[in-house]
Amino acid sequence: MVKQFYGVNIAVKDLEAAVKKYGGFLGVPPVYTKPEDFAFPGLTGASFHVGGVSINLVASSNPETSIYKFVESRGEGVFLISLKVDNLEHDMKDFTEKGVKFVSDKPLTYSGGKVNFGHPKSLHGVQIEFIQPDK
Repeated sequence: MVKQFYGVNIAVKDLEAAVKKYGGFLGVPPVYTKPEDFAFPGLTGASFHVGGVSINLVASSNPETSIYKFVESRGEGVFLISLKVDNLEHDMKDFTEKGVKFVSDKPLTYSGGKVNFGHPKSLHGVQIEFIQPDK
């Protein structure tokens, strides 16, 4: 079951330019994400934590990543929204029964927990990240 809105990921071409702009109007410092913290290799990012929600800026110079392909085909913009769940394995079964198709048949791990991505074609054009943080 979805517990809360967790954040939004914005695909950007130039991470430092985006960090400067978002940091300027959000008024909070960025927390940089190490490449090894992502579930998929080839990404760099920074997060701004505002009111219990993360605004994540994500960039990639690797043409094989979905972020790079998104920016090249659509330009910069909202890449996905993130929803927090308590039990990803259980929720994946439930969501699949309700018509959500996932990019992976099993949860993926990252440095902060488990994650899987609902495919935009099954969610009216919106990619949703279902995330189960360790903490």
